[in-house]
Amino acid sequence: MVNAAWTGRIKAIIAGLGLGLALVMSINWWNIYAYHVPNCSTENCVADFVAIYAQSLLIWEHPTALYDVNQQAAYQKRIAPIERELPSPYPPFAILFHAPVAFLSFSNAFFAFTLVNIILLGSVIWRLCRDLRLSNDQRQWLLLFALCSFGVQAALSNSQSSIIVLYFFTSHLLALRRGKEFRAGIWAGMLSFKPQYLALPLFLLLIDRRRRGFTIGVLVAAGLTVAPFLLLGQQTLLQYLQIIRLVGTENSWINPLAAMHNLKALTGVWLPPSWRYVAWFGSAVLVFSGIVWLNVRARRLAKGFEACWIGNSLALLLLTPHLFAHDLSLLIVPCALLLSLCGTQVPIWLGLGLIGVGVIPAINYFLPTIMAASLATLFVLSLFLVRKNLPLASP
Repeated sequence: MVNAAWTGRIKAIIAGLGLGLALVMSINWWNIYAYHVPNCSTENCVADFVAIYAQSLLIWEHPTALYDVNQQAAYQKRIAPIERELPSPYPPFAILFHAPVAFLSFSNAFFAFTLVNIILLGSVIWRLCRDLRLSNDQRQWLLLFALCSFGVQAALSNSQSSIIVLYFFTSHLLALRRGKEFRAGIWAGMLSFKPQYLALPLFLLLIDRRRRGFTIGVLVAAGLTVAPFLLLGQQTLLQYLQIIRLVGTENSWINPLAAMHNLKALTGVWLPPSWRYVAWFGSAVLVFSGIVWLNVRARRLAKGFEACWIGNSLALLLLTPHLFAHDLSLLIVPCALLLSLCGTQVPIWLGLGLIGVGVIPAINYFLPTIMAASLATLFVLSLFLVRKNLPLASP
């Protein structure tokens, strides 16, 4: 048992390491802010925020050309010294969300977007601490995880919109926990901001017999997705589908498998081409089966909601077809849920383990798919947690 004094020293060291990581990542932030290009080891990198900013300009100046690759390229090259464009597949709803940045210069917009991300991140952490009633020690470990999370640092240093998705997902989860099915459905529909995150929360509402929430989620998602294309026209929709296909091209510079952290990467990097899709489909079926068992079993547990949503959150990441470092900011949710299940004093091994999970993506470049393998392992452990470690609720 580590005493309080040593625990405090360990936390101070971790905080220092987290601040060091933030300092290193700030180099990339400064490069984008000052020069409009990221700090990158390869030639001609394109910052994701360049694509976000370009589409924000397009929606004001030429909305029917939102998904015209040539127009995207022209606008992006007007913003940054790049030779190739980064095709942007954000749906119209997300672009409308980003649109206000077009009223600022690129650097000021980048700064403002970073500030909004920090505010949203702080709100997510505060709400999780409040609703899950985390103790002071649990809160400290959650804050340390957020500080040391490579996913969070990647999202902030690139002004990525993953923090917005984190806010929507957290709002959905906390509404479900409070039994607010209507609100949960609305927040689930809002996940159409990044459509790859939409299917699983809707599926979970359905198997949990929350038909009202499921219906609301489908209607909100349909309204946010379909209505803009009805206004923009058929040609814009066809261009959008072409961009989706282009961005989905495997192992291109836009979509390197080795840089992803999901089942698609885990099967695609290590297996021969003839087995990739079979293994990806098979592993996805196994994860889906685990989710169904998890959510049915959790109904019988005293702390079933927290336990099953640890697994649900991990499954969401594993099943998402495009999952890069910044998307791992969503790990804040299962981290908070796991902390809520332990005692008011977090075991030091658990705290250090969570910090390790947060840092692992930083070495993915040297050990491809190590984070994907870690997520798969953690998902299996979440099933074990529900099956073995939690007492059944009293009848």
